[in-house]
Amino acid sequence: MGVGLFPVLAAMALAVAAFGHGPAAGGGASAAGGDTLPWFDPSLPREQRAKALVSAMTPQEKVANLVVDAPAMERLGVPSYHWRSNVLHGLVSNGPSTMFPQATGMAATFDVGLIQEAATVMSTEQRAKHNVAIAANKGNSPMDYGLDLWGPNINMFRDPRWGRGQETYGECPKLTGTLAAAFVRGLQQGPLYPKYLKTVATPKHFDAYSVDRMPPRLSFDPNITKTALEQYYFPAFRAVVNAGCGSIMCSYNGINGYPMCMSPMLADVLRKEMNFTGYIVTDSGALEFMVSKFHRFNNTTEAAIAGLDASVDLNSGNVFLKLGDALSSGRVTEEQLDTALTRLFMARLNVGLFDPPSLLKPYSDLGNDDILTPANLATARSVADNSLVLLRNTPLANKQTQPSAPTAAASPLLPLSLGKGKTLAVIGPAANDTYRMVGNYYGCTTGAWGKLSPNCTIKTVLEGVQDAFQDATVAYTQGCEQESSSTTGFADAVALAKQSDVVIMALGLRNCEGGQGHGGANCESEGHDRDILGLPGVQQQLLEKVMEANSNVVLVLLNGGPVSIPWAAQHVPSILEAWYGGETGADAIGAALNGTTNPSGRLPFTVVESVQNLPDELSMALKAPPHGRTYRHFDTDPLYAFGFGLSYSEFSLSVMHVTPTSVPASAGTSITACVNVTNSPESKFAGRTVVQAYVALDGGESEGLPLVPIKELVGFVKTAELAPGASAAACIEFSTSDFQLADANGALRVPAGKYTLSVGTTAPGSCGKYVDHSAVPPPLSATLTVG
Repeated sequence: MGVGLFPVLAAMALAVAAFGHGPAAGGGASAAGGDTLPWFDPSLPREQRAKALVSAMTPQEKVANLVVDAPAMERLGVPSYHWRSNVLHGLVSNGPSTMFPQATGMAATFDVGLIQEAATVMSTEQRAKHNVAIAANKGNSPMDYGLDLWGPNINMFRDPRWGRGQETYGECPKLTGTLAAAFVRGLQQGPLYPKYLKTVATPKHFDAYSVDRMPPRLSFDPNITKTALEQYYFPAFRAVVNAGCGSIMCSYNGINGYPMCMSPMLADVLRKEMNFTGYIVTDSGALEFMVSKFHRFNNTTEAAIAGLDASVDLNSGNVFLKLGDALSSGRVTEEQLDTALTRLFMARLNVGLFDPPSLLKPYSDLGNDDILTPANLATARSVADNSLVLLRNTPLANKQTQPSAPTAAASPLLPLSLGKGKTLAVIGPAANDTYRMVGNYYGCTTGAWGKLSPNCTIKTVLEGVQDAFQDATVAYTQGCEQESSSTTGFADAVALAKQSDVVIMALGLRNCEGGQGHGGANCESEGHDRDILGLPGVQQQLLEKVMEANSNVVLVLLNGGPVSIPWAAQHVPSILEAWYGGETGADAIGAALNGTTNPSGRLPFTVVESVQNLPDELSMALKAPPHGRTYRHFDTDPLYAFGFGLSYSEFSLSVMHVTPTSVPASAGTSITACVNVTNSPESKFAGRTVVQAYVALDGGESEGLPLVPIKELVGFVKTAELAPGASAAACIEFSTSDFQLADANGALRVPAGKYTLSVGTTAPGSCGKYVDHSAVPPPLSATLTVG
């Protein structure tokens, strides 16, 4: 019980029954003699405070506080606390708040600083909502209003059919780890850091969660090689642990025979190898599923014991309540409970929950006026602008949209210049659908996957286009339903296209209604994976019919996961990937279409031509036939490559300097690659670009290393906006640790040999099967000698 720390605790436990909640009362409940209870004393070390509180708790109180809905302990002055509050591309299920583009769209920015700014907005708004909630609930913190935020989702988007892939930062461990670390810093750091965390980040789901097909989602237990775990699945979690994340969520799936919330990897990998010191929480229901889905145990008491033994501290569910019986029978020890509880109360202390508001300014001053502020919306708009990926923009011999231009001049369709007397058609099932802008785990609702609140400020694509082209006539027709086989709306769409100067086709995917697989065979969400990668329903046929009527078509894609559009990639003049754009996504689309902004996003995943290019979804092998998975191992032309994206500007790279060019074959040696980036004087637009660095082991093989990538991203940087004719240096610092490889036993090493270092605005190799590569500046390359 830690008797030596506080000899008065035993007597104190009998004396504090009449005390109110210390934090709600201004911080610091007092013992009978007037002394502040140690857990409310900010002058004491936090671990000492946490252990003092745990020592004062009864066994029954200890068990009750190991579940997500932790009850109040009035005799100890401790209010109730619900640990579940989700975050993804904004806050979730607690009313209106600033909503950013879905996570894949955030990843497409390739902008580390901007992702941290976005997470800072989210943590500010959660603090504000928390303050309002505890004031209304006498210091108690209800579900969705706590200061522990469950996110980001840092699982690898290894298969494009995965319904929750939209929640991730894509298929690349380096991109994911870098952006996730920035997101963690934005959630946790602030003006009081490191004394207090602003909120606690909970990256999820450890590890290799990437199947939502029902079944086997809740009982999926694949074999994954130690090589793949070390090279592909663990790196993003290493990155967030190194960034100081306060907690981590274990996943539903198993790996190699162990459901993850009872896996030895929690203790052996997370805690010992990665030195993670925060708390581990189960995904909701994960312990129950060990019984009902995995059939690992006959009862939930056994599952509770297994989870605690594995180093789980908090159960999202009620299974840990069975630990009372296990404690009485000696199957778990009170020391185990105390270890978990100490971690949990350390988390609450780290965000200042037991300290007076005077010590927590400016956090304690936040309120409703700090939500959806103009500054917050401006950050969301910047993310939306930077997320847009221009996939195609081919020159037209006669650009009808710019009648002042010479008819013989070849110019791309985008950006559009439409004034009075011009008609712009907006067609498609994604054009006038507010829900289309939100994706999975969205805000502006109350309750999990509830209906959008009526006071949301989310615009549709149609409204964004109308605002962007106020001098033109903007007309709309739906054309078809999202997944319907009916073509009854085609006639109206064709007629409108014929009478318009330009057509905006808003097509794509849709998050499943209700978030759990309801809403069509090819929606995407938690609980539902897609069978096809193309446009659902008759959207493809609608696109072709409209193109027959008017070739001046801009295809705007709204989606979270990849959409395979081989026909459009060959025939539609301009294609803009716009994601589920959030609060300001529609305005970002309008601004990109009219040239107010310049697309600078990059794809965070590979887009394959069809599902026939893919291995079986349930195969976790990264080199599985026919062509392998992700840009690291995909051995044929993609439809669009990871890291690809065009611009209205014309960028070029020159003068690469690499220091050093020869390094030892060991981890931790820094390398810097600098290039000069120029926006051509002939360019008509200022713009930003993404400079990316990749390494490839010459020969593609190394003895004893079974998973050598074709190429591997080791670093990236997004430039500042460059005016036409302007140049700037772009430097990428990376480490030999970034291209370590693992042997069959999972031991990491840096292979000796010659490497090709490529630095460009896209990945080396094919940008896409139908991409005009003359529009992409060739990468610069150098040789790295290792060993």
